Amino acid sequence: MANLIHINTMRLMLNSGEAVSLKFWKDDGSIVSADNVICTTSHYKSNTFNLKFLTSKVFRTVRAITIFEINDMEVFI
Repeated sequence: MANLIHINTMRLMLNSGEAVSLKFWKDDGSIVSADNVICTTSHYKSNTFNLKFLTSKVFRTVRAITIFEINDMEVFI
């Protein structure tokens, strides 16, 4: 059985500033595996995180509800 983590705990992990690995769905349903990313800012009202990919230096905005795995732990609501 996979380790489970609540979405609020995931928010705390992302807002800590530590590098994490996560998986999330894109709008077309494909899965993005993101290793070594940090959250630069988060917006509670819009439910989004601005992520910086440390390897490529690319920034991306991701909705919290699309993240289904962080550090090999499954996220539940």
